Parts: sequence; C-alpha cells; structure tokens
Amino acid sequence: MEKVKVIVEWASDGSIWALMEDEMFSGMGDTVEAAVNEMKEGVAFFIEVAKEEGFPYKAYLDGDYEIELDYDAVSMLKYAREYIKDTKLAELTGITAVQLGRYANDKAKPRPAQRRKIVEALHKFAMPFNSIIL
Repeated sequence: MEKVKVIVEWASDGSIWALMEDEMFSGMGDTVEAAVNEMKEGVAFFIEVAKEEGFPYKAYLDGDYEIELDYDAVSMLKYAREYIKDTKLAELTGITAVQLGRYANDKAKPRPAQRRKIVEALHKFAMPFNSIIL
C-alpha cells in the first residue's frame, strides 16, 4: 500500500487545508477530517474523469493508499495565537513565548521536535473542548 503525505495547514480565517504532497489534490473544511474528505473526493472525481477521457494517472490513486498527516505547526501556531496568549502557549509547549513569536512571525523555523511539541500541546489544549456535548 502506498503511503501519501498530506500537509495540514490552518488559514487565517480558521479554515483548514489538506494538501497532498507531490500531487495536485487539496481539500478545505472546518475540521481536519472534513478537509481530508474533500481532498479524497477530489481524487475520486479526477480518477473518474481520467478514466472517461483516457488520461493517465498514478495507479496507486485508484486503490487503497494510506494517508500520513503532516501538520504545519507554524500555521497552526499562527491560528492559535488569535485565541491563546503566547504565555499560555509557552506553558503548554515548554517553548519560550519569545521563541514561539519568532516561529509565528516567520523569523525562525521550528525543528521537528519543536513542531511536535507545538502540535501535541495544541491537541492537549483542545481535547476538553471535543468532549462538550451540544
């Protein structure tokens, strides 16, 4: 089974983008799942049209492929800063507020370990909100 990397980015309006790395497919939604589903729908539509018109496409897209999500921690951080103070983000991540500001303002790029800390901290922060029942 082919593994496909999908980059997840947060837009300034709060929408979430799923962008298939090395391919031309993307999706947008209010959640990561919705964005990935829209991207998958685009892949399915493309394959349908390609088959009808006789266009070539990569064979693995026609079968099962595994999606590996790669969160863009910088866009996630920029979005989160609209709702969470840098001091709280620093407390959650273990990264100084100054350094988080440098990442969010594109003055520095977080290393993989730092990106992981940012993503894990924001997931931890958001977890209680996912359990709220309407």
